[in-house]
Amino acid sequence: MGKAKALIALFLCTAILLCIFAGCGKNAQSQDDTQNQSNQEQIGCVPAEVNFNGAEFTVLCRESNPWGNWEDEIHADEQETDVVNQAVYERNLAVAEALVVEFNVIAIPGHWTDAEDFTNTFRTSILAGDGAFDIVVGQQGYMKSLANVDLYMNVYDLPYVKDDLDSPYFYQDLVNELTVNNKLNYLIGDYTITYLDNVNVMFFNKQIAENENIGDVYQLVRDGEWTIDKCIELSKGVYHDLDGNGYKNENDLFGYITDYGNTTDGFYSQFDTQHTKKDEGGNIIIDMDVGKTVAILEKMIEFFKTDDVFTYSSSSSQTPDETPFNTIFTEDRALFYPDVLATAKTYRGMETDFGIVPVPKWEGQDRYLTQAQAGYSVVIVPIDVTDLEKVGAVCDALFAKSEEIVIPAYYDMALKGKFARDNESGEMIDIIREGLCINFGFFYDVGGGSIFSRLLESENSNFASYYAANKKMYERNLKTVLKTFEDEEE
Repeated sequence: MGKAKALIALFLCTAILLCIFAGCGKNAQSQDDTQNQSNQEQIGCVPAEVNFNGAEFTVLCRESNPWGNWEDEIHADEQETDVVNQAVYERNLAVAEALVVEFNVIAIPGHWTDAEDFTNTFRTSILAGDGAFDIVVGQQGYMKSLANVDLYMNVYDLPYVKDDLDSPYFYQDLVNELTVNNKLNYLIGDYTITYLDNVNVMFFNKQIAENENIGDVYQLVRDGEWTIDKCIELSKGVYHDLDGNGYKNENDLFGYITDYGNTTDGFYSQFDTQHTKKDEGGNIIIDMDVGKTVAILEKMIEFFKTDDVFTYSSSSSQTPDETPFNTIFTEDRALFYPDVLATAKTYRGMETDFGIVPVPKWEGQDRYLTQAQAGYSVVIVPIDVTDLEKVGAVCDALFAKSEEIVIPAYYDMALKGKFARDNESGEMIDIIREGLCINFGFFYDVGGGSIFSRLLESENSNFASYYAANKKMYERNLKTVLKTFEDEEE
């Protein structure tokens, strides 16, 4: 009996131990499985099982400088504390782990004044066929050059990306507008956050707005009444000769301050008068609204002549700190100031509150529209890439993960929280983003992209004769651009 009890006890202990060990083994296996599954998520339209065994993925991009933190959209260090940089780091880590790749980022000077050196870097590599770069991320202003487009892959031939171009993380207005003959040379979207950085918006000084009793600008936007006529009306009478010298200069107080150049060339989208359009057959044609353009020029020239407006023509060699605008605005000497969204970061130290609203629309226009200034990044895929599947998978994953991780940080936490001063500005940024647009003719500069800035600065509203004298040249320019989209056999 004692032996029987002992044997039963031994059996029970053994069984319990086996269950425990079996349970531990099962738990360990489950943790391994969970770990494996966490590294095997589908990103975008890239299947979970896709794996590139530690292959290198090389990105050529612009290094950051006083004109912009361009490199920051591509990579960040683990120690970064800024929420957007943290998100960029997490995005890259997620893509690298999921697809088992290693990122190699090469950043070189890429400002407009460095255009030749930047483009020569990837041109030389591609023409040599060395496959050095998987993607190139450069400034739209010089990456659009027709001298280089033959070196760019048609992204409709890029695995994974070609099946995912209708996803929101590839900006649909740009995909639709820049696709011709089922060809698209550029990727622009949530991965290229400098696009949002360079979107035109309107800043306003809340203290001056209160002093001048101009009312609720936010409500004007909501009611669809934030027009250029209303902006001009609210700007009138704000001017004060602060230095007492008897004439206006950058030391005074203004209702409206603006740069010529990129800011005024934003009128094309802002007032919905574009260089080109698609006809009923889907063909891109030159179609500039002469009457409306003349009306815009006449209105803005008259406005800019008043004491309430301070204008200045900056050059591409000047940093933002070398122009007078940020000084004027941060010193509470301007009610309204149209500039790019990234400028909000410059104003984080302002004691006076400021607001952000869309750029005003034209009278009778349905929506608030805006475009990005040419400093934003575009992604191209060199024609000499050696592993198309890898490049397509990583590109698609980077854009998809940017929508999931980076945009919420940039948009909600940074702009709608840290840099914007109120909930209303966050609401306005939503409206601004809904109005993002681009035009084929403006992107490729077929219609002389700086028409507004040139004519406004010279106080010339005679666009009708200007257009008549240049239309044939615009049509030749368009024909030259469209030729790059023709099939080779044609």
